[in-house]
Amino acid sequence: METIKLQIPPNTIYLKSIRLLAASLASDIGFDIEEVEDIRVVVSEACNYKMSDEDIKIEFHVDDGFIQIRVSGKDREIEKENLKIQKLILEQLADKVEVVDDKIILTKEK
Repeated sequence: METIKLQIPPNTIYLKSIRLLAASLASDIGFDIEEVEDIRVVVSEACNYKMSDEDIKIEFHVDDGFIQIRVSGKDREIEKENLKIQKLILEQLADKVEVVDDKIILTKEK
């Protein structure tokens, strides 16, 4: 398994790059186009949730047919209804969603 670690400022301008990286990694390790899109969306939603006043740390753990994305940072203050929607999106598109301390861990397997 290989790991890629990034840290970005809490600015939405960087989300496009993170989504592109996630999609590229997923495609390169064998996910189909629908799964690639799911991964792109979950990384974006997790980063949006952590978009507060502190840097966001993102780790991609990749292997053949497996990707785990860990997004850590300070939670953003959002309305409860929006939080429910984000959680539902993550749970529908990732195979496994865990929240540990300040980290959202998303797993997708082929």
